[in-house]
Amino acid sequence: MNWRGKLVFLSLGVWFLNLLFNSGCSNPSAMNESTASVKHITQGEFADEVTRASGPVVVDFYATWCGPCRQLAPMLDRLAEPLAGKIKFFKVNIDESPGLAQNYQIEAVPTVLLFRDGKLADRITGPPAEAVLQAKLNALAAAK
Repeated sequence: MNWRGKLVFLSLGVWFLNLLFNSGCSNPSAMNESTASVKHITQGEFADEVTRASGPVVVDFYATWCGPCRQLAPMLDRLAEPLAGKIKFFKVNIDESPGLAQNYQIEAVPTVLLFRDGKLADRITGPPAEAVLQAKLNALAAAK
């Protein structure tokens, strides 16, 4: 392979890595901030916000270094907006709250836990398709 071929190959590799690691949220540290639809909580807030809550609650366990987590964050924000008032949405950084991650056996991120009246009702591990997540959220909101 000549030097031009190597340069093209290297450029494609850099482009692919950039796409892989920078997809979704362009500022990983911004993932730790609450949005209008999804509130960032810590281990100390978890019991009051989630396990003592009445009604449906969704918790996104994520890490700022996780590419699929950066893809899920804006999708969850979009899906949460029309469900405001029906479901509470939270996110937990596993690096900041390792005890919670261990307690809920979070072995891969992203993992989304769905709670009903403080009890774990469902789990989604890995980045879900938007339609799958939408269906699960609608079912959670409709459950009595």
